[in-house]
Amino acid sequence: MSSPFDAVPADQFPAEWVAQNKGPSILGVCISVTVLSTIFVIMRIFTRQKIMGALHLDDYLVTLATLSEWANVAMAIMAVKSGNGQHFALLTKDEKQNAVFWTILGFPFGIVAFGTPKLAVASLLIRLMNPNKFNKICLWAVSGVCMATLLGCVVILYAQCTPAYSQWNFDVAGTCISKWVLVDYAIVAGGFSALVDLYLAVYPASVLWTLQINLRKKIALCVALGIGSIATVVAIYKCTRLPSLAGADFSYDTADLVIWTIVESSTIIIACCIPVLRPLVDVLFGRRMLGGSSAYKYRYGTSGADRYGQSHGDVELSKGSRLGGRNPNNSHLVSNHTMGSLAGDPEVESQESILPKKGHQNGSASGDRNHQITRTDVVTVTYNEADSSSDHPVTGNGSPASGLATTSWVKI
Repeated sequence: MSSPFDAVPADQFPAEWVAQNKGPSILGVCISVTVLSTIFVIMRIFTRQKIMGALHLDDYLVTLATLSEWANVAMAIMAVKSGNGQHFALLTKDEKQNAVFWTILGFPFGIVAFGTPKLAVASLLIRLMNPNKFNKICLWAVSGVCMATLLGCVVILYAQCTPAYSQWNFDVAGTCISKWVLVDYAIVAGGFSALVDLYLAVYPASVLWTLQINLRKKIALCVALGIGSIATVVAIYKCTRLPSLAGADFSYDTADLVIWTIVESSTIIIACCIPVLRPLVDVLFGRRMLGGSSAYKYRYGTSGADRYGQSHGDVELSKGSRLGGRNPNNSHLVSNHTMGSLAGDPEVESQESILPKKGHQNGSASGDRNHQITRTDVVTVTYNEADSSSDHPVTGNGSPASGLATTSWVKI
C-alpha cells in the first residue's frame, strides 16, 4: 500500500522543476564561509595567546561559537546527503524523515553560533572601552536577553509537536500547534538580533567620535569596532527566509535558511575577531617579532600595578623592545609605546592630545570620565647594585643591568 510520504515519480513534474537542487549550494557556501571564519578565529587565538600572552572570556565564547558553527555544518552535510535541497515530493519516505531530522537538529547549533558572538563582543567592548556601570549593564543585558530570546526559538521548535520526534518520524501520529507560531516568534527574535548587532556596532563608534584624536585614526577605529554592522544586514535578510519553516516543500524551501544561518554566524564571528588582530598584522607586515639585536614583545595589560608600581587599566596594549648586549655591565633600554586596543597606531609616539575637548569636560558627569583616553608616560632608571648573591630576574646573573625604561600607557 502506498504512503502519502512516498516519493512521487519524477516524470509527473516538469524537467526543470525536477532538476532544481540547492544541495551543492548549501555545501559550497556553508563550508567556505565556515572555513574562512575559522581562519580568523585561529588568528585571533594565536594573537591573544602567543603575542599578547593571555586568553579572555570573549576568546572562549568565540571558540564556542565556531565549534557550534561546525556542528551546524555537519548537520547540513548529513541533511544534504538525505536529499535536503531537493524538492520534498521527489524524496523517499526515509529521505524525507532524515532530511527533516538533520535540518531540525542543526538549527540549535546555528542559533548558538550566531548568538554567542554577541556576548563575546559585549565582553570585548567592556574591556576595551571601560564603560561606566550603566553602559556595562546595558551591554551585558542586551546581549544576554538577545541570546535568551534566540534560545526561545529552540524551545518552540522542539515543543511545537507532541511528541517532538513525530516531526521526523512519520509513523508516529503527533499533535502539533501551527507552524506559524515558530515562524512569527523567529522573525521577532531575528529582528531583535539584528538590532543588537547594530547597537554593538554603533556604541563604540559613538564613544570614539567624542575623543580628540585625528580623523584617520577615528575612522579606522570606528570601522574596526563597528564592522559587526554587516551582520545586521545579513540578519535582516535571513528573517525573510524564516517563513520557509512553514512551507510544504520543506527540504527545498529551508535550504536558503540553512545557508543564511551559517553565513550570519560566520559574519559576526569574523567581525568579532577583526578588532583584536592588529598586533598580528604588525608582526606579519610591519614589525619583526624576533630579529637582529631587537626583540618585540606584545603584551595585553590587566588591571593592577606593573613591575614598576605603575597602575594601568584593562585596555593597555604595549609593544616593548629591549636593547643591550650580554654584558651585564652594559646599560639597557626598555621602550614601550601603546598600540592596538584603542590607540591602534604606532604614531602615538607623537605627543598629540587625545583627551576630550575642553568643552566635553566642563559640566560632565563623573561617569563620563570612563569615556576619556588618558596617556601616561613612565620613565624608570635602573642601576647596578653590588649584589651577586642572587640572580636578577632581568639579566639572569648577580648584577642587575643599568639603564633607562620608558613606558607609555593609554587608558580609556
